[in-house]
Amino acid sequence: MSVVLLTGGTGLIGGAVLHDALNRPGDDRWIALVRGSNVEQARARLLARMQRFCPPDEAARLLARVEIVPGDFTQLTMDAHPALADVTHVLHLAADTSWWGDEKVTRTNLHGTLAFASRVSRLPRLERFLHVSTAMICGADSDPYVREEDFPSADARHLVSYSRSKSAAEVALLRGLPDLPLVIARPSIVVGHSTLGARPSSSILWVFMAGDRLRLIGCDLAGSIDVVPSDWTASTLIELLHRPALAHQTYHLSAGLPGRSDWSELGRVFEREDPAGGKRDYRRLLPGERAVLRQRFRDTFGLDTPQKVAMMRAIQAYFQFCELSLTFSNERLLAEGFAPPPRFADYLPRCIDPEADVVSLFADDAEMFCSGLQVVRGSRRRLPERARSPLASSAAGA
Repeated sequence: MSVVLLTGGTGLIGGAVLHDALNRPGDDRWIALVRGSNVEQARARLLARMQRFCPPDEAARLLARVEIVPGDFTQLTMDAHPALADVTHVLHLAADTSWWGDEKVTRTNLHGTLAFASRVSRLPRLERFLHVSTAMICGADSDPYVREEDFPSADARHLVSYSRSKSAAEVALLRGLPDLPLVIARPSIVVGHSTLGARPSSSILWVFMAGDRLRLIGCDLAGSIDVVPSDWTASTLIELLHRPALAHQTYHLSAGLPGRSDWSELGRVFEREDPAGGKRDYRRLLPGERAVLRQRFRDTFGLDTPQKVAMMRAIQAYFQFCELSLTFSNERLLAEGFAPPPRFADYLPRCIDPEADVVSLFADDAEMFCSGLQVVRGSRRRLPERARSPLASSAAGA
């Protein structure tokens, strides 16, 4: 029996991991390290995330099989939790995802991760430490087709503190803990869920929704969009965690050349799913055209609240990444028989709600850009039928 210690279970990918893992046959034991002052508070946070994937009664039933350890991974005291002595696998997803605020992000993602890995490396039964990084450790000056072996690089120019801290963490783990049974996974852009659509989270999806409403994009129509869904990402992480023999230490979890999309494809999807919006004629926002974005944003969403101002600045930041038009090689995964991801253009219809309040959708990512911002989530409109039906089926079978 494997005993898996999970960090980051309250995030989108972490929730998808637990939902997938707890629905699989087998007797794996899962321990979730969750921030909270006590077990009840930590469990409530985990339950709130799980309920985005399944009905409340099913979520409670699944989480009854998870042992909750309240605490912060950066300050974990192994002696205080005897159950951790049995851990055989660690899936480290927890991170500070803020784009700015270099000191705090570095303290958590670099120093905190290294301290955590150092502590768990002494566990007597540890077989694998799966560290989840990001494909964007390549920075802003890489070739358009990014391969795992080219990074991390000391010469990479990072656009945000988050990717810089993740790159530094990889280097620190490889150099500082050479005996750690380390595997590194680098997801590209994780958006939505291939069957549940936007229900688990609107993280990053709001960027595409906003770009469509604004009729502005950050790259050419043919520019590469390397997006994967959270459920495929979770399934692949679970397999990476348990597969006994891997050919490499580092893997992109990405769409790659076969699975990438572009804005011309996405535009056709938006036209089909939102015909009332008319023909999609997107304008590329060029670097430095802040006034164009500001005016278009004001006309479309308004600029009358701090949340809207933060959202506009976040779009501007995301468009810098869009300009790079990167594709992350997934040749390693495919060569070892891992399933390819669903294409974003194929599952995007399940995520689109033409009546959605995009400003409310931004709430899922607001803290990444503005710490302490009092976000307004509003009342989300109904999900499209295709996004609701899998959940309805799940409820019927619970």
